Amino acid sequence: MFFSILLSNNLITKIKKLTLKLRLYFFLFICYTSISYSQNKIDSLQSIWENDKEIDSVRFNAIRDYYNINNHSQPDSTLVVLDYYYKLAKEKNATRDMYRALNKKGNIYRLKRDFDKALDLYNGASDLAIELNNPVLQAIIIGNIGNIFLKKQNYKEATLYYTKALKIFQEQKDYDGEGRMLTSLAGIYLTIGSYDLALDYYNKSLLIYNKRGIKNTSTAVNLMNIGWINYEKEQYDKALVVFNDALTILEPENKNFFIAGCYSSLAKIHHKLGDLNQANVFAEKNLKMATKLNVERNIIEALLIKAQLAFETNVEDATKKAEAVLRRLPTGIDKEIKKEVYQLLYKCYKNENKLELSLKMHELYTVYNDSIQQERNSFAIAREAVKNDFEVKIYETELENDKKQKALKHNQQKRTLGIITAAALLIICIVLYFRSNIKKNRKKREALLEEIEQLKSNTATNNLIVDSDKFKLIRSEIEASINRKLNETDWKVLNILLDQPEITNKEIAAKAYLSVDGIGSSLRRMYTYFDIKETKYKKISLLTEAIKRSNN
Repeated sequence: MFFSILLSNNLITKIKKLTLKLRLYFFLFICYTSISYSQNKIDSLQSIWENDKEIDSVRFNAIRDYYNINNHSQPDSTLVVLDYYYKLAKEKNATRDMYRALNKKGNIYRLKRDFDKALDLYNGASDLAIELNNPVLQAIIIGNIGNIFLKKQNYKEATLYYTKALKIFQEQKDYDGEGRMLTSLAGIYLTIGSYDLALDYYNKSLLIYNKRGIKNTSTAVNLMNIGWINYEKEQYDKALVVFNDALTILEPENKNFFIAGCYSSLAKIHHKLGDLNQANVFAEKNLKMATKLNVERNIIEALLIKAQLAFETNVEDATKKAEAVLRRLPTGIDKEIKKEVYQLLYKCYKNENKLELSLKMHELYTVYNDSIQQERNSFAIAREAVKNDFEVKIYETELENDKKQKALKHNQQKRTLGIITAAALLIICIVLYFRSNIKKNRKKREALLEEIEQLKSNTATNNLIVDSDKFKLIRSEIEASINRKLNETDWKVLNILLDQPEITNKEIAAKAYLSVDGIGSSLRRMYTYFDIKETKYKKISLLTEAIKRSNN
């Protein structure tokens, strides 16, 4: 009977192992098939857009399909393709597609947190939207610029842009755009801690999508933000359900930036619920995704989460991970990350009885925590600012006037040959004016140089101390005149100028064996000491003044 039971148990164990292997092989087969299909799809699209015999609309559609597939999974490769898209559209004089290329590039750079580059691209797209006289396209860019202000924590400006875009979408009955702007406005209220107001706007946005039977990225973003509100309210079970719902929408679409956000949040939620196994699973997924996207801030956050989880079971390992994160922190990273790193290291060192290091980490944690609290307190002021209807109306009026001015300027550029001729004559006049100024400046420079030579040679009249070979500055006279001591760098620079009044900063640096920045700093000091006014030839003026003061 015993052997019979033992045989039965062994058989069950073998069956389980076989089942697990079959599942693994099936999973690998599905992954391989999916990757092969995806690569074949990309190759197929590329062959279409590179075929110059194909009609333009088909080539453009192929590029847009590539963007939709890869903009989150392979952002850098997608940017290269979008450069090609813009050049092709410009070559074909397809303004609408030029607009699309710039807008899509702006979106990727925004997700990569390169906000200045994104803003430049959005402004370029805005000019094209005005040229096309398309209100919806203009509203899209206005909303995207609002996203930049939100990321920069300029909530007032972000609200004004979102409100303007929302109004246009509503007037044009563009429900997708309306839903996006409701989500964006909710994002501001979420950021400044007005959770109830944020939840109201997210639900309004979801209602628009639900009425149309749509479940897309915008739907998932709304769910993610609602989930985060639940997390902030410590309603972790609710947050878990909502983030899982968002993942079911995002994963089939390969929206990797948002998927990474879900993984990060799910790791934190499972940590709060005490499920370390699941927390580590999502933390690892988050790190792999962040590394794939190559966004440093996301990578650092992912590494920090893993360090925080390690603290629960292995303090020594957590310390090593946290120290590695600290070494990796860039200067400009946000205070919240720094605060969490210092807090974790404080706990690690305290647990390891490294009291001096623990105290240092606690002091740094306190500094950043206090700064964050001050910012959060200032959100109360931001809350009032973003709700101020009067300022919103003022801004809308200014934006409308700006749009009219741009349209007027554009129409004027297309007017009569007479205007072009007048502009050409104006340019000629400006050129002549600048040429005249150049001649005047040249004469002024020559006069200054001649004055220097006269001052050097007129030693008898000016009582200058000279030898038979070379004119010399008298340091004591100069220092007495300016009522301060010159340091050795300043004195060296003055004497180099004495030999070569027109020498460049770079050349001075080479002669003085100093950096160009150091030479610039020295010159700026002496401009102040010698009261040198703004002029095109400040170094020559400085030398002239030094020679005069040396004579005293």
